Amino acid sequence: MKKISIIITLLAVLNTCSCGKKTEDVNPPVPTAPPVEEETSETKTLNVASIMNNFSQVKREIDKKMSCDVNVKFYPGGDDSDPFELFNLDIISGEDIDVVYAGADDMRQFIKNGYMTDLYPIMEQSETLKKEDFLPNVLSGLEVDGKLPAICDNWILSTAVAKTENVGENMENWTPEQALNMFYNMPEDMDFLDSAWREYDLPNYLIKRVAVDAVDYKNNTCDFGGAFLEMLESINNLPEFQPYDPVGNDNLIKNRSLISDVDFFGINASLTQQTYAWFGGADVTFIGYPSETGKGYVTDAFSMLGILETSSEKQEAYEFIELMLNDKSINKGMIFSMPVTEKNLNDQLKESKYNSMSVHCPQNLPDSNEQIEITDEAIEQAVEYLRNVEFEPYTSEEVERIVLEEYHKCYAGEITPQKCVDNLNNRVSIYLSETE
Repeated sequence: MKKISIIITLLAVLNTCSCGKKTEDVNPPVPTAPPVEEETSETKTLNVASIMNNFSQVKREIDKKMSCDVNVKFYPGGDDSDPFELFNLDIISGEDIDVVYAGADDMRQFIKNGYMTDLYPIMEQSETLKKEDFLPNVLSGLEVDGKLPAICDNWILSTAVAKTENVGENMENWTPEQALNMFYNMPEDMDFLDSAWREYDLPNYLIKRVAVDAVDYKNNTCDFGGAFLEMLESINNLPEFQPYDPVGNDNLIKNRSLISDVDFFGINASLTQQTYAWFGGADVTFIGYPSETGKGYVTDAFSMLGILETSSEKQEAYEFIELMLNDKSINKGMIFSMPVTEKNLNDQLKESKYNSMSVHCPQNLPDSNEQIEITDEAIEQAVEYLRNVEFEPYTSEEVERIVLEEYHKCYAGEITPQKCVDNLNNRVSIYLSETE
């Protein structure tokens, strides 16, 4: 274009100049064209900082589907480095970061430090992923003080299941008193928990939810007295562990075991196997883990996404989040996780039974070649259960590790239940204050 402009200008100059007598120009002068500026288009770059995934295998898919260039910086963990600390140092130093992809522990600290922006105003401008597109209980659990600082792309629902004929329909999310009463009045030929092939599975089951209830992450406080202490004192004299391997057995079908603890990895074949095939197609009740709060389940968010408050590319950052929540070619974990959006839930429910991951895919009965297909009523029961859980994504894996360490000492007889509670109140309080 510059060359054309120069030629036009030269022609104009030549036509307005004469060599000799002044005569009228036969041809009118060619108007001088203004200089044509070279068109420039600056491509935006989105900077993604990730502790969870290096995205190397899906980088090409991301680049094809984003409206801007995407630069990913991965923070790998190792013996000599803490990825969160390195990540945090970069943020503090002002490194240009738009999207954060991290675990719940790290994201909780970013939120408390005020790093994350509220996604609701950005979400309102989106044409593809709005507030009403999410499962309401999932979105509600992600809120902090009415704002949405992060979104999870993967989560798990852990609970426990028993035959309704053995526990009754009204035992969903049962209390510690109900669980212990059942435990101490079991038939002699029936085990309480079917998955006890490791020494601590039974106490882990009994203590799991009351331990979660003992910590208030919103106010950064804890109290392991009350229900937790009572449960510790009750399980401190459990019968000696008798190891066995429950994989493939028909204990639940033949009523040789009462309870099976299960993990929902989505509305898929795993759910069919754990809540239907293992029980031979019998009606089941989601009794959950013993809890005084009515929450017999535990929820965990594997990974979370958020946009830094300092990002200048918030729309593009949300575009990336939309891909992570909707595109299976980019987020492989979607296949093995609980749905976050209504679309993902419906997609899982619509999968053909010929897909081996489908909830409709027939499963083998334990110790048998016979296959069984879950009923629509059983699927509806599971979906209703997951829709009604109170999603709690901002819990801490480190707190869970501390709890396991201390109460295992108690179960082994190394410390008393009261000493265990004192240790936990001290250690967890210190951890919460350090991460505030």
